[in-house]
Amino acid sequence: MEKNDKKELTEQRRRRILEELRRRGAVRTIELARAFSVSPMTIRNDLAALARKGLIERVHGGAVVKEPIAAEPSYYEKANRNIEEKRRIGRKAAELIKEGMAVFIGNGTTTMEIVRALKEKPVPNIRVFTNALTHAVELAEIPGIEVYVIGGRLRGISYAMVGSLAHRSIEGVYFDIAFLGANGISPEHGVTIPSLEEAETAWNIIKHAQKVVVIADHTKFGVVTHGKIADLEEIDGIITEGDIPQDVVQALVQFRVEVLLVQEGR
Repeated sequence: MEKNDKKELTEQRRRRILEELRRRGAVRTIELARAFSVSPMTIRNDLAALARKGLIERVHGGAVVKEPIAAEPSYYEKANRNIEEKRRIGRKAAELIKEGMAVFIGNGTTTMEIVRALKEKPVPNIRVFTNALTHAVELAEIPGIEVYVIGGRLRGISYAMVGSLAHRSIEGVYFDIAFLGANGISPEHGVTIPSLEEAETAWNIIKHAQKVVVIADHTKFGVVTHGKIADLEEIDGIITEGDIPQDVVQALVQFRVEVLLVQEGR
């Protein structure tokens, strides 16, 4: 193959990678290598080239669309991103819910998969609290679950209830376990999400939970967004899939945060 032909194929592949990223929001190196029938090293070089142009942001194991730190995709924009991975994470999280528990499930597309896992395999005699209208509607269809909706101001972009009314509605209420989503997880900046209001609500939930578990797909590691929920030392567990960056692993070990890794395909 001539040099010019090779260069053209490389540019064409990188354009298609960028199109796929913009469509899905995130991609994994190994998936792209399979899709384009090239080595993971070739894909890493492609991603590095796109990152140097400021078109994407590299994360451990892949890349995400480069967005301003306060940018917030809508609930439905995120709903189809990494859906199979989110589904597996949600099922693993649901395994932690036992009969008789009081549970909080925060808003988000990954936490929604906990709700759907409970629909597939209900846990009897539990109380589930949520600040997400999307989650409450589906929870109401599950027999044997008492559903409580945290009140407050509704954010249309995420269908989350936030604000002072939301904070007052959990006064004197405590949870066995709270599941929270995240848009970013890093050793230096902790667990973050784009909305300051939602971050404040999540922080209040943490103070009312005996155990706090963050669930997040692989694209969230090494990312920092606008509103801080908590430092890593303030959470008890993380459920994710795939490899975790080494600096994050070291921080989690240091703070004794339990990590549950979901195996791909399970």
